Amino acid sequence: MALLQAEPLDLAAPDLGGETIEHDEEFEALDDTLCRIRDVVNKGIDALNHAGLGLRKLPEGSLEELLVIPLTGDYRRIRQNATATGRVRDALDVYAGNASRLSLATSPQWGGEAAAAFLLRLNGHALAARGLGLLVAEAAPAFDLVADQCEHLAVEVEKLIMELVERGEHLVRKLLERVSGPAGWAAWGAELALKGFDAVTDIIEDVERILWIIDRLLDMKGEVTSWVAEQRERLSSLKELVDLAHRELAGHGGGGTW
Repeated sequence: MALLQAEPLDLAAPDLGGETIEHDEEFEALDDTLCRIRDVVNKGIDALNHAGLGLRKLPEGSLEELLVIPLTGDYRRIRQNATATGRVRDALDVYAGNASRLSLATSPQWGGEAAAAFLLRLNGHALAARGLGLLVAEAAPAFDLVADQCEHLAVEVEKLIMELVERGEHLVRKLLERVSGPAGWAAWGAELALKGFDAVTDIIEDVERILWIIDRLLDMKGEVTSWVAEQRERLSSLKELVDLAHRELAGHGGGGTW
């Protein structure tokens, strides 16, 4: 690029952020399987609804979208914001460089107060853009930090959901084994009366663990909310950037208007 040639700005929308830590492979396999089952079931429901039944379809979206993200926050979107913040920072730096180049390209034959005001404004834009870039740069690490915390919670949720499914299936099998047959419930009641809770210790443990998992999952959203609140102060400077940019770059700051 020539010395005085303007550098183009690149403000393309960033891609959705990816994963940075290992996720539960069994959860991902279960997610894929359930999505395929849902799609087949929904096709059947569509056929039945075409005949006039009016059945409600199974919800679209993956297990991650339906269960994990509502509890932990969308770490992919947060990481996307971090990337976007970095691009804005880079764009401001490019803008500052272009403003400086434009001032250097000004004809040396142009003088007087108009030329001085023009050059003052251009260099003021360059300084303001660099300052705004520094402020924007402060926000990117905070976005990454929040995204990393949310992703760690997401992995924990995936593992808990897998355990919930496994414990639930295990508990159902145990109950069916104990109460199978016409006299199953009566026989189980007699066993309880004879042996007390020692007869069902394994079942009690499964139930208590399932309840603990459910409570833990319900606590997740509160943890994310509290974590984000702690980081909000670090991100608060972004709220001021629009007014600051308008004042400094749109002709309302030092150096007067054009």
